[in-house]
Amino acid sequence: MTGVLSPTAIVVGATASTQDAAIELVGSMLVRDGRVTANYIDEMRERELIISTYLGNGIALPHGTNEARTAVLKTGLAVAQFPAGVPWGEERAFLVVGLAATSEEHVGVLSRIATIIDDDKLCAQLARTPDAMEIHRALVTAGDGAPRTDGEPTESDEVVLALTITNPAGLHARPAATVVDRVRSFAAEVAIETRGRRANARSITAILGLGAATGDRIRIIARGSDARAAVNAVAEIVTPASAT
Repeated sequence: MTGVLSPTAIVVGATASTQDAAIELVGSMLVRDGRVTANYIDEMRERELIISTYLGNGIALPHGTNEARTAVLKTGLAVAQFPAGVPWGEERAFLVVGLAATSEEHVGVLSRIATIIDDDKLCAQLARTPDAMEIHRALVTAGDGAPRTDGEPTESDEVVLALTITNPAGLHARPAATVVDRVRSFAAEVAIETRGRRANARSITAILGLGAATGDRIRIIARGSDARAAVNAVAEIVTPASAT
């Protein structure tokens, strides 16, 4: 993680009146540090038109579309802190983390950020600290504790499906958001498990915290009257027909 985020790639006390200006700032930092080519910034904006990269608790993770991989020179992050906040759709972001990733290297990054998002006190502190190194330490060390166990079904009437992720994006931001959106239409409780961690499938931060990538084995677990349909719906997202 230290090679992905340099202390010099963190700006505190920034100001921006629009989401676009915030993206321009972190995107320019990625360009400056040799992480991406200049056209990557446009791809970051394009991503926002597809789906918001706001993750929760004042943190946004702007990044390029899947087609922008050719503009990525090496995996890296750029962080801008906006103490007054910046509009992000219907939300307000205080910490904007620009991401560039050449492969599945970003999955560990997402897992660490998801851990931070679950800590309300830490998010509030990072939103106002004048110390860039405090933000650096938080991002580098987040998630070094115990595994997550977020609201998984445990009763015997659950439906379980084990499979291998074939979605090229793994359970990265876009597919994770798709899972959350799809699961909302079911009454069943749904969880996803991998490598001893379980995440509530209704929480994007919990799913990102799994750090699940293409090729990983997962279990989709559901309990309720429409559990089977819910499991199948999630399976269609993580193993799309186009990927086989």
